[in-house]
Amino acid sequence: MNISIVIPVYNAEDYITECLNSVMNQTMTDGVECILVDDCGTDSSMRIADEFIKERSSKVSFTILHQTHNQGPSAARNAGIKEALGEYIFFLDADDSITPECLTLLYSLAKEYDADYVQGTYEGSARQVIPNHLSDKKGIKRLLLDHNRIPFTPHNRLVRRQMILDHNLFFDERIRVREDFLWMTFVAKHVNSVAYCDKVTYHRGVNEDSLTHNVNRDREILGYRVLIETMVANYDSFQLGFQKEVALEALLMALRAGYYHNEEERLYLIQVVNGRNTLPERLLLSTHFCVRNSFMKTKLLHLLIRLYKLND
Repeated sequence: MNISIVIPVYNAEDYITECLNSVMNQTMTDGVECILVDDCGTDSSMRIADEFIKERSSKVSFTILHQTHNQGPSAARNAGIKEALGEYIFFLDADDSITPECLTLLYSLAKEYDADYVQGTYEGSARQVIPNHLSDKKGIKRLLLDHNRIPFTPHNRLVRRQMILDHNLFFDERIRVREDFLWMTFVAKHVNSVAYCDKVTYHRGVNEDSLTHNVNRDREILGYRVLIETMVANYDSFQLGFQKEVALEALLMALRAGYYHNEEERLYLIQVVNGRNTLPERLLLSTHFCVRNSFMKTKLLHLLIRLYKLND
């Protein structure tokens, strides 16, 4: 089996047939399996999907897994990974679709470069200057942890299944938001070869019932806390400064959005990040949060990031 497509399905009845149709219409169907994970939604998504698969003939092999209860996208993707047999895994959201040549393009790059990870391009995304192939660990880590170049969303990429299994790169099931951000920080540690496809391979849908379009403040608070705690606890020595930059960015995003319950939690998040800083770095970050002048706050952050870069 070459590719396992994993689709978590939750309340996507208006989109699921288009999603499945895009899978069936791939120019590459030999050696492709598609695993739908029923995350126990409240609409008719799974009935529609089951009927659609039975009515259509396709060389793609379809499997439906049923969760016992709604557990969120992390658990659904993990269930799909454990069921998968493909050399590579491709995550697809049930309210999205892929272009007809998506798998052909990505898999050909995977084979050409023996890549652990192959990134596709999203429809409507700004064109990025990214090499077709990267094999130096520094370049890979900086690319995969830069969400301005590579989105942290887990879909629209081939990821070598054996790498996921060897390094236990499963999604954190405690959280239902920011799980993709956290997952990418671990993936970036283990990828040895990346390929990039500059042709559009993925179409995003607009599902108003999805988690992305329904902000749940308590879930965001938990998601950011787990993200920041786990990232900081798992720093490694390679590109340490850049890892600190990414954690700092996550902290600032959480604080600007007010994703904490009270002042004690706010101070806790700051302390988590500052706990792994050097003394000069701690002083700069602490001072940043004490001063009120916006110009000074910005200057202090710039100085902090310059210190971080000295670690690289």
